[in-house]
Amino acid sequence: MARVSPLKKTARDMLLSMAVISLPIVAIVEWFPHDSKKPEAAVQTVDYSIPLEQARRDPDLPFTALAPATVPAGWRATSVHADLAPGEGTPLRWEIGFLTPDDQYAALDQVSGERSLETVLGTQAPGATPVGGVDGTVTAGGFQWKVYVTPDGKRHALVRTAAPTGVTGSSGGSGTAAAAGPVAVVVSGTVGVPELAGFAGALK
Repeated sequence: MARVSPLKKTARDMLLSMAVISLPIVAIVEWFPHDSKKPEAAVQTVDYSIPLEQARRDPDLPFTALAPATVPAGWRATSVHADLAPGEGTPLRWEIGFLTPDDQYAALDQVSGERSLETVLGTQAPGATPVGGVDGTVTAGGFQWKVYVTPDGKRHALVRTAAPTGVTGSSGGSGTAAAAGPVAVVVSGTVGVPELAGFAGALK
């Protein structure tokens, strides 16, 4: 009978010992719950109620800041931006962003300023162009919105414009907002046009 060398026997015994030790460690790791998501992947929910109230109280803002009266179940606000006192040539802007349960994005932007619409579309729906035909407009919230789509079809935007409001101009306010021109209201995102229309219809 061939003899097993002491060196091979020692190596075999070490491997067997490591296997015996590893089994309970693996069991413990699998038993205890752990979050496989990276911390940086978590998206926090934000409360936009205070910024919204502040924006609506701003006497020089050329529009009434909007927000949805209701949102679909599972939608949560993840960002809010209010550039209400910008520098020379910078658009006045109010924005709220929402994340859906299936990680789709929808946003409201209100902007007043030179080339304000191009500014919003360039950020929220780069390269978007108007949709033609009967699908080119939708009605939501009592307003008619123009439909835009990006070249890859993954993002849509609903756009309407309104005259500036709530500005006292040279008689009381700074007059800067009064000279900004029409206000662009844009609802955009990776959700479909029906979802965007429902979102736009809930804006108050």
